[in-house]
Amino acid sequence: MLNRRTFIQNTMISSIGLSLVNSDHLMANQVNTDSASLCPEGTGVQVNDEQYWTKIRALFNVPTQFINLENGYFSPQPKSTMAMHQKREDYINTQTSMFMRKEQATSIEASRISLAHFLDCPSVELAFTRNTTESMNILIAGYDWKVGDEVIIGNQDYGSMVDAFHQAAKRYGIVIKVAEIPLHPESEDDLVRAYTSLFSSQTRLVHLTHLINLTGQVIPVAQIADKAHLAGVEVSVDAAHSVAHLQFTIPELKADYVSASLHKWLCNPLGAGFLWMKQEHISRIFPLTADGEYPVNDIRKFEHQGTRPIHTLETIHESIRFHQKIGSKLKQDRLRFLMRYWVTKVVDLPRIKINSPYLHDYSCSAIANVAIEGYTPAKLSDRLFAEYGIFTVAIDHPAVQGVRVTPHLYTSLEELDKLVLALKQMAQ
Repeated sequence: MLNRRTFIQNTMISSIGLSLVNSDHLMANQVNTDSASLCPEGTGVQVNDEQYWTKIRALFNVPTQFINLENGYFSPQPKSTMAMHQKREDYINTQTSMFMRKEQATSIEASRISLAHFLDCPSVELAFTRNTTESMNILIAGYDWKVGDEVIIGNQDYGSMVDAFHQAAKRYGIVIKVAEIPLHPESEDDLVRAYTSLFSSQTRLVHLTHLINLTGQVIPVAQIADKAHLAGVEVSVDAAHSVAHLQFTIPELKADYVSASLHKWLCNPLGAGFLWMKQEHISRIFPLTADGEYPVNDIRKFEHQGTRPIHTLETIHESIRFHQKIGSKLKQDRLRFLMRYWVTKVVDLPRIKINSPYLHDYSCSAIANVAIEGYTPAKLSDRLFAEYGIFTVAIDHPAVQGVRVTPHLYTSLEELDKLVLALKQMAQ
């Protein structure tokens, strides 16, 4: 249903941003890289319709020297997104200071409104950053900590966030509690209890990784947030791997703060992320880089980076368009299908261990983690690449040891069959 906020956002996009989108994304039509005629927004498409997904694969520049199953670091851009990014860079490079002084602000706001519409949140609560790490450091370093305040994190949280909390502990005297997240929970309640059992009267913040990068496990953020707010605890969410991967909106998380990178599953060029926070929190959080241009209750105070590549922000329009042409639900289901396709073929083999809850719809994604008895993570990853041309990443973490395998929309079943053959041969 078209609500008032959606109507206003759509109108503003039309007035200040749509001409940019229409004029630039599609030069791509001239070189047959646009998805308009191929992606019916998921209507009637099945996750195992390989004829359709072969067409989607053709919209990406796929590496020919190796099989890339390490798409979790960052996702490749579709050809149409690359075309728009280059076109806008060319334009800005010819206009230089004229663009930066006369057009930059309007262009940024158009992208902000476009992203806010996609996330279903008010644009006045959305700040652009360069990535999730920067977003979380803004929050953690700028939070109004008091000595003895407690923060709860997970034992599988991303290292940069853990480091930021430990720095805050040294700087402000806060106390860090660590929730032990089971690799194979029997239910969502196991995950909820891992966090809520640590709540106390001193707890100020619980930090949740929505989709854990090590294993692909999904944390039930909304359920934990409900209990946290009843206890007077605020909720921050690392959504680096869940935005444009899982089907959800910002309000559905029920969080106070959400951070994400757009170069991952939204397939935007490197260098764009966001920090969302509830309007009532903005004035009390200090920016990471001092800014005197905006009032303390303006989300844009967090965006002071100096001169930055605006064409990367402008390309968000096209990244969202491509994503929506496929459809959030279909994309999520295809990625999960690809993960299960290879996992179910090897899970029962001797010496092989799957470190991901691959059968639970509530707790799995494109990402899965596999180990073979007798192999270190590095040795397993190295051999997959050296002998089979399959690129993965070794995960040697206190909570999980194995190789992370991350297919993408362009990944073919033939490539996954080669992974399955390699794992079978190595496990013998």
